[in-house]
Amino acid sequence: MKAMNGEATALNDSFTKEFIVEEFVEEDFHLFESKTGQYRMLFPNKFQMISEPPEYYGRQGEGFEMWSALIYDDTNNGNSYEIRAMFRETEEDLSETRLNILLEDHAFKNHYVELKQDETILYHGSSYWDASEPRGHLKDPNQYGANRFFGLIRDLNTNRIIEFVYSTNCYNEELGCEDESEDQYNFALKIMKSIKFLD
Repeated sequence: MKAMNGEATALNDSFTKEFIVEEFVEEDFHLFESKTGQYRMLFPNKFQMISEPPEYYGRQGEGFEMWSALIYDDTNNGNSYEIRAMFRETEEDLSETRLNILLEDHAFKNHYVELKQDETILYHGSSYWDASEPRGHLKDPNQYGANRFFGLIRDLNTNRIIEFVYSTNCYNEELGCEDESEDQYNFALKIMKSIKFLD
């Protein structure tokens, strides 16, 4: 895995820049377009997509794509940040099945919120992932402060869906690892709400 720092941005990483179709459409955000040609979304400037190994980026034609992007700023607060996204288009509607899997993996007691937009429905939520236990454990984000933010975005007109997970992780407690959970949730939600499926 490539090490990254706060000065590494989406525009000075050659792989990430391949996905940027418009620079700085909003402060600190670029416009990202999938290599499938199926969707666009906001992409935060400080993140870099990871091109290898294969579990970080993969695509099958126009019907499947998964990618990861990281920021690892050792000059900041001791936290690392990761975005993972997975796009699917299938002949059958898999949204309910994929939502149940997403909730099982990332939601505390299956809690989520449904938000209907013009062309999409967004199912989103947060949880606290306690990595101190051998197999990890999901805990109440209201009690512990959320560090995992997830969503499933479903196109209302087709069987296209995107699964999105944004995680923060404390790697150096000596630096404080202080983050406002609500700010991080709003950051993730801003990106998820920006997703537009293309005709």
